[in-house]
Amino acid sequence: MQRETSFNCAAAGFRMPAEWEPMAACWLGWPVLENREELWGEHYEQVCREFALLAQTIAKYQRCIVTAFEPLAEQARELCGPTVEVVAAAAEDNWLRDCGPIFLNGPDKQQIAVVYEFNAWGEKYSPYDGCKQIGGDIARLAEVEIVRSSMVLEGGSFYVDGEGTLLTTESCLLNKNRNPNMSKEQIEAELIRTLGVEKIIWLPGNPAETETDGHIDGIASFTAPGKILFNSADADMGEYYDCMMANRRVLEEATDAKGRRFEIIDLPTPRTDTTLNPERGNERDCDIYSNYILVNGAVISTAFDVPQDAIARKAFEQSFPGRVVELLPVTTIGLGGGSLHCSTQQQPAKA
Repeated sequence: MQRETSFNCAAAGFRMPAEWEPMAACWLGWPVLENREELWGEHYEQVCREFALLAQTIAKYQRCIVTAFEPLAEQARELCGPTVEVVAAAAEDNWLRDCGPIFLNGPDKQQIAVVYEFNAWGEKYSPYDGCKQIGGDIARLAEVEIVRSSMVLEGGSFYVDGEGTLLTTESCLLNKNRNPNMSKEQIEAELIRTLGVEKIIWLPGNPAETETDGHIDGIASFTAPGKILFNSADADMGEYYDCMMANRRVLEEATDAKGRRFEIIDLPTPRTDTTLNPERGNERDCDIYSNYILVNGAVISTAFDVPQDAIARKAFEQSFPGRVVELLPVTTIGLGGGSLHCSTQQQPAKA
């Protein structure tokens, strides 16, 4: 079923829950080599093993549903094993955060799925017809009503705190390769209408990040109302450090929808060859801890086998007390331009 395109989610009492709220399921995209051959290439078999480990880890805590490009569905089933559900899908890429639906909860345990337009991060990849339809496909599989928006929007480009505040970046949402005919005010109005938020905080973002034009899930995230986990950088990281500091300064001056200033906890950037010497690696590498995911009872991120792993673990423990911290050896996934958060989309429990 589909509601009118003009349906006002906010006015009807719907909101997008924060990611730390109880979940019914986690949807995970399965990697497809054809769209990422230049990036994953000879590493593809290892990438699949790492995605299977991620799926199995999610399934330890809650329902995990893998959407696999139809020719790869059997491969996904074999690698993931019996604890993980696998459904065949038309999507030619795995980054469900960006092309999948956004689930909202409303009055009387109602749930809807908002489906935005998707243009492969500003026409960077082709084809993407299957990705354009995966939002509706997942909503129907979840038996949830659909609300469509004509705005191009990726799920990795924003975070919500569940209490009216949305965090995003200018480098992505205001990029002319997304919505060239929409003003900043029009974009804000559509975010408010479709996500049930009240206040939008704009960070500068990271225009040098060529894959997504600076998604927020590589920079900062809400961990609780009034609290933020920030992707810090070291002073010897040059322009990357300057970029992260510019984002942090905005956060230090900002207040949320309730008027609170933020408590900020820093995540380190792992000292890998790519982060220290970007010219030695793939410019799309996603070598960061901040692209983590939450599941019921746990926080899951990447282990890089560097000293910063221990610092990151402590930051996660401080940010999410009571949750198990799972740092997985899945660094090969990041060669494809995204990581754990990019490839997942949470379906909240109805409340």
